[in-house]
Amino acid sequence: GGAPEGRGGALAAEAPASLEAVAVEISASPLPGSPITPKAGKDSSAALLLPRSALGTSPARSKQTKKAEESGGSVTLGVGGMTCDSCRTGVERCLAAQPGVTSAAVSLMGRRALVSFDPSLVSPAKLAEAVQSLGFDATVIDDGESPLSAGPLSSSALSREALSWRRQFLGSLVFSVPVFVIAMALPVDTFGGGEALPGLPWRTLLLWLLVTPVQFGFGCQFYRRAFRALSHGSSNMDVLVALGSSAAYGYSVVTVAVAVSYGEEGGGQACFETASMLITFILLGKYLEASAKRKTSEALSKLVSLVPPTALLCPPGSLPGAGGDDGDEAARSVPVADLRTGDVVQVPPGAQLPVDGEVVHGSSEVNEHMVTGEPVPVPKAEGAQVIGGTLNCSGALWVRVGAVGNETVLAKIMKVVSDAQMRRPDVQAFADRISSVFVPAVVALALLTWASWAALLSLELLPDLSMHGWHRASSLAFMFGCAVLVIACPCAMGLATPTAVMVGTGVGAERGILFKGGDVLEAASRVTAVVFDKTGTLTSCKLRVVDAAPWLPGLTRAQLLELAGSAESASEHPIGKAIAAHARAQGLRVAAPECYRACAGYGLTCRVGASEVLLGNREWLGRHGVSLSAA
Repeated sequence: GGAPEGRGGALAAEAPASLEAVAVEISASPLPGSPITPKAGKDSSAALLLPRSALGTSPARSKQTKKAEESGGSVTLGVGGMTCDSCRTGVERCLAAQPGVTSAAVSLMGRRALVSFDPSLVSPAKLAEAVQSLGFDATVIDDGESPLSAGPLSSSALSREALSWRRQFLGSLVFSVPVFVIAMALPVDTFGGGEALPGLPWRTLLLWLLVTPVQFGFGCQFYRRAFRALSHGSSNMDVLVALGSSAAYGYSVVTVAVAVSYGEEGGGQACFETASMLITFILLGKYLEASAKRKTSEALSKLVSLVPPTALLCPPGSLPGAGGDDGDEAARSVPVADLRTGDVVQVPPGAQLPVDGEVVHGSSEVNEHMVTGEPVPVPKAEGAQVIGGTLNCSGALWVRVGAVGNETVLAKIMKVVSDAQMRRPDVQAFADRISSVFVPAVVALALLTWASWAALLSLELLPDLSMHGWHRASSLAFMFGCAVLVIACPCAMGLATPTAVMVGTGVGAERGILFKGGDVLEAASRVTAVVFDKTGTLTSCKLRVVDAAPWLPGLTRAQLLELAGSAESASEHPIGKAIAAHARAQGLRVAAPECYRACAGYGLTCRVGASEVLLGNREWLGRHGVSLSAA
């Protein structure tokens, strides 16, 4: 006649706070009706963090595509081979010059071009051919493809690129390390001070032999890309690398040739190590850059991997109660890409939902924390909306497909992240103006530096340096001029901003924070207040038990936790997992339950040893005759 032992207590749980699953937009003025008031005299802004369901098209993209929507066309191109901002500017100008193109935006780090155009005047294939005519790789990315799964920004493509740069760097390092040791660390007379030829020391000959494979083997790619850029009337970072390394190598060869011809002691003034070390450090920078992009792409690809590649498609009339038996045998596995709006798919317990849609049969609980940030699964029954990529926890669901491809919530999230790289911050506009004349200005400055030092030394205006002879003076003048080329080679001004935007947006997406563009990141430096729309955005999605309170006489706290932990020992529900984990952490015996029966969204009944356990929400307890007072 007494109450079952499983009804004799209550458990409390909490979700630790951490930032999760939000979108970020920056407002330059206080929110209407907001209690937050900027301090007088300060440039204040507020960040409004929205649920992902509220995501829309970015304002910048709307402006870019408005004309294209009126005329009917926009396309995304995958562009490979861009190495600096000068390359990006050249591709952007080339696309903008094509007939029918209303706007073109190119992302250097994203390796994509977003083009708005009139389809009656130009086709996507023609646009790709125009980019290819500049010497770059260009492919049309289909509407149904994600930039992270197709083209030069795909995770596999970036992994291959990073591996290629790594191999080249290590290969160059094999030669450059001995070059550095011989040229910088070992004494000049290490090899006995002898000469292979009059004017050509053994030390210089060995350096020449070691540097040549680096210059024309590992550095050959810089020559090819520099020639390709110059042949199209543009200049980029590859031109600087080719000029800097060639100048050092060529000067050294000329110095050796003159020394050998006259039999003078000039061959030892060669600077072969400059060419080798320059190419090696550039390769190292390329490898680090490719690694950063690969890691960012992998972080974003985790969102894509939430959606399973296949789904169980139910033919018409196979739903339970619709003429079929139970729908299981009739369902067949098909690729998600083959699904169409209106199809019905079956989602078994523990599977991820393949599409966005509406539940037409069944009931279950769906874990949507990867999209909403809420840690507790949401009950789903007929008529409820579900999101692709979320996890079906308990019961089987039959879902009518409502959105596929780019129309799904996850696809829109990916689009926000992808389009973010197209929105350049204000500081990038300044960098673009500098980059357009960067290479010619650097070359001119290098020549001016060399000429100035050569004049000063030849006129003996610097006697402390001029007294060491012509070879020493000319070598110093050349080295100073070459230093200008070497320092400018990485083109940091053009690379720093797009790299920071790409890595920043990628790391944010990995942590559930979606920045809508580089301009938003730039404005974030002025944020003074952050407004959260709900507590779900602050949870880490990991529940934990904080207290257990038995009220049945004779039932201890440990017994309550042992019964509840055993009942939930095989549960997939986050609350059940938290209870079972807490019981194990307390060192209590957690046994497998018997006669287990669960009802999605309500609770469960089972037997643990000799005790009948009833565990669930207030409605579930009420169904079984247990009334909970307000106290």
